[in-house]
Amino acid sequence: MNILYIGFDIEGVGGIATYSRYQVRALRDLGHRLFVVSIDKQDVIIERGHADRHIAFGSKYRAALNFLRVLREQAGRFEVIVINHVYLAPFGWLARLFTGAPYVVNVYNIDILTRLTKPREFAFGRADLALADCQYTIDRLPDYRRRVPPTGLLYDPVDAGFFRPIAKAEARREVERRFGLSGLADRFIITTVAFMGNPPNKGHHQTIDALREINDPRFLYLVVGDGPMRLQIEDHARRAGVAGQVAFLGLVEQSALPFLYNAGDVTVLVSRGGPGLGEAVPLGLIEAAACGVPFICGNQDGSVEAISPTHPNGFAIDPESAGQLAARLRELDDNPSKRAAMGANGKRFVEEVFVYPRFVERQGDLLVRHLGNVARPQPAAPSAVSHPGVASPSPDASA
Repeated sequence: MNILYIGFDIEGVGGIATYSRYQVRALRDLGHRLFVVSIDKQDVIIERGHADRHIAFGSKYRAALNFLRVLREQAGRFEVIVINHVYLAPFGWLARLFTGAPYVVNVYNIDILTRLTKPREFAFGRADLALADCQYTIDRLPDYRRRVPPTGLLYDPVDAGFFRPIAKAEARREVERRFGLSGLADRFIITTVAFMGNPPNKGHHQTIDALREINDPRFLYLVVGDGPMRLQIEDHARRAGVAGQVAFLGLVEQSALPFLYNAGDVTVLVSRGGPGLGEAVPLGLIEAAACGVPFICGNQDGSVEAISPTHPNGFAIDPESAGQLAARLRELDDNPSKRAAMGANGKRFVEEVFVYPRFVERQGDLLVRHLGNVARPQPAAPSAVSHPGVASPSPDASA
């Protein structure tokens, strides 16, 4: 079928941009024909070839006028509209008025489980299908939305060929070479790959507090990413007296991430839940799991869905408790065999649930189930999968 795909910064940076590129690729691999419109709020384009048309955001009204021009140019062409963010749901409603085609909205809990403007609320409730990237979001939609359309679960995929186990010694040598570090061989290494947004909600502060409680110089915390709270987090490490055990690496090349995960003994990303907060299934956890590395996450949001219910590959803790985090870090430090077993469990769980072929299959099933024969694809040869994007996460676009 012919699909109009519209979204924020489809060739830019951030988790939503990455999800969108996977979705565009998957829809094409399913045999659909896409016309992709990217509404650009960011100045950065990191992977070209996904968008057929770029519209500078400027303002929501100017973007809407430019979008209407696209609809007139492409009149009668589209059978389905897919929207990459609930803030653009009104564009889907407008497109349905012009084309009569059903529209699908992707939703992420940090934006959908909070207050929406009236136009967004109206347009979301009248969508033909919502796709959520975690069950946590689906379960809570009725608590936040007056009207909930049919909803399906579509987890973020991970490229398990790119994020793969690498021998720890090799990974640490490469991290030393790339980032000017030394003496990693005998350290217990914690990694966090995340955007340092405001309010801070990735566990940086809690991990620093846990380091202070553990009081063991062998522990080293590698912080990957950037954002408006970085200076405040750096100051927190100094005030906690552990600045020498925390290395802030900033934004990194995508090629460095598998080495950073594999150099670590554990990945930490603990987030609080609540309106406008929380995670779906963080890429920083499933990428670590694909590398065979255990993780520690918060227990208040979709992060727990990254843990296998039968073969545990991570710990879920109270995200407010540095004491619980310190206890789990000590436990993993004391039990290399447990770390290895959890790492193997995580790799297997990713291969069962989060790999790209599963994403393609699930997306096709959901479209056919909810949109009927109009969404039945013509099979095409799958495209080569490369991990979309570079660098550590940056803020998701929103209007």
